[in-house]
Amino acid sequence: MKPVPSCLALLSAFVIATAHAAAPDLATSASALVRSQAHSPIDWETWNPDVLRRAQAANKPVYVFVGSWLNELSRATCQQSFGNADCVAYLNQHFTCVIVDREEHPEVAACARLYLQTVKQTDGWPAHLWLTPELQPYEGAGYLPPSEEWGRSGFPLVAHQAGEAWTSDPRACRGHAAEAVSTMSVHGTETLPPLSPAALSAKLAQAAAAWMASFDAANGGFGTAPKALEPELLRFLLRGSKTDRDAALASLRALLNGAVHDPLDGGFFSRSTDAAWRIPYLQKTLADQARLALAYLDAAQAVNDPAFSRAARGALDYALSRLALPDGGFAAAEDATPGESAGYYAWTAAEIDAVLGPDAAAFKSPYGVAPAGNVPADEDLSGVYRGKNILFRSAAPGNVAAEAKLAAAANRLRTVRDQRPALARDDRATAGAHGLMLAALSRAAGQLNDPAYLAVAARTFAAVQKQFVVSADSDVRRLRGSTAPAAPADYAALALGCREFSKAAKNADAGALANRLLARAGSRYFDAAQGGYFAAPTPLPIGLFVRAPATGDPLTAEALALMAGAPPEQATAMTKSLSALLTEGVPTAGDVLLALQR
Repeated sequence: MKPVPSCLALLSAFVIATAHAAAPDLATSASALVRSQAHSPIDWETWNPDVLRRAQAANKPVYVFVGSWLNELSRATCQQSFGNADCVAYLNQHFTCVIVDREEHPEVAACARLYLQTVKQTDGWPAHLWLTPELQPYEGAGYLPPSEEWGRSGFPLVAHQAGEAWTSDPRACRGHAAEAVSTMSVHGTETLPPLSPAALSAKLAQAAAAWMASFDAANGGFGTAPKALEPELLRFLLRGSKTDRDAALASLRALLNGAVHDPLDGGFFSRSTDAAWRIPYLQKTLADQARLALAYLDAAQAVNDPAFSRAARGALDYALSRLALPDGGFAAAEDATPGESAGYYAWTAAEIDAVLGPDAAAFKSPYGVAPAGNVPADEDLSGVYRGKNILFRSAAPGNVAAEAKLAAAANRLRTVRDQRPALARDDRATAGAHGLMLAALSRAAGQLNDPAYLAVAARTFAAVQKQFVVSADSDVRRLRGSTAPAAPADYAALALGCREFSKAAKNADAGALANRLLARAGSRYFDAAQGGYFAAPTPLPIGLFVRAPATGDPLTAEALALMAGAPPEQATAMTKSLSALLTEGVPTAGDVLLALQR
């Protein structure tokens, strides 16, 4: 007998079923997250000056949700908390509700994150902010579960508390907001002393030692689960001592032979949820393919191992086959993390037998296939992979004939997998992700002596000029089709890509564009006293309550700008600022180390 739905569940279902027609600006947004909420029962507004001015005029508090389509907790919040009829009614009655995609509006995301870190001593996505009518934050939180059953305050409770606080004492809320803004305000810092080349070299060696202390000699990589790919760190270590280089090479081989590398299409997943690289987090992003391609190209230069060149090709070819768009641009990611897609990359032994027939036995052993599945039960608490296998290359390459047969078998399996229900895909990659891919394609064209990559790089360069550079002053937009401005990291990553393309294609226009992009980023976002970029220009646009430091996505703007050849004065200030992050015994971000090493 089926359980009888509760009254609240029935009401929630009714509210959702009768949600208002899609708001035009939501349905046509460049943001995948915003488009996903076009038919939401919440009266969402998008982040734009007109909406924010109307919110101020309404003299009611503003609720801001900052999330990402690729973030599971953001999606869970949309499905659970924003599907709760009580929440919907309360939010619509008491707040102007604004939804923000942190991929589209990194300047808003930077403000939200600074508030959570500074005032709430928390971090993570999504972010919830409650603003006064003057658009200053008086309350906020990171991820909130849909109810108190999770052992912590749930979204309905916090939303009601925020609304009641404003209703009962607006003056106190405004006071809390003013205090928060004052706490977050960035003040000038002492002038940092310049580091001599010898002192910088010594600090970089200390930074390498800090990372090596967490090197996983058994599995490759650093630290414990979950494990990040760390391509910039590996590139940095490749240029270090023999011990550092050996650790980087071992880690790159571990990634290549682990399940974070898809042996059927050559792409790389974004991270591993276990220490042995056997259970990938099922997202593949454009930026990660570019970053790993560059790391494997560096490895191929360091040692004579054709596997590294093949790995670089695999990452790039995956991007070209699965993420490239007809207009010359790229999609941001493919995502198999939603429940309905969880089995997309998994195979039972019987499925492989059915596809490969007599060739199955020769394929299964080198690719880690077990009759009862190869995912340990204690690593698969949801049971998604029970009886299934995630493919990875578990054996060293054989002779040419054997490898050709394995490649043919992999192609047959990929053809069958492609017939499974299509994965969710975010079709708009950021300007910065395009810049990283342009850099990787350009490097590969020269190093691998492959004119096909140069042709694609030329097409990407043309797409970048058309889709992202929106003024003669080289102003850049964040997403194709969006009016939101790019972040400093976008400018720097595009400059890096243009610089690499200029070298590979001997294209002077690309080099000139790189210079203009760095100059424009400097004039709009750079603060020489801080030695870094801020997420928004001055004066602050409406709705931004503080000038927050720029955040990277995935790489910091300062590191990218140094790699791209920032103007000398800015480069000196950024080098000082980034050098201050080098603390003995503390691992420093790989992109910072790579930039300082150059």
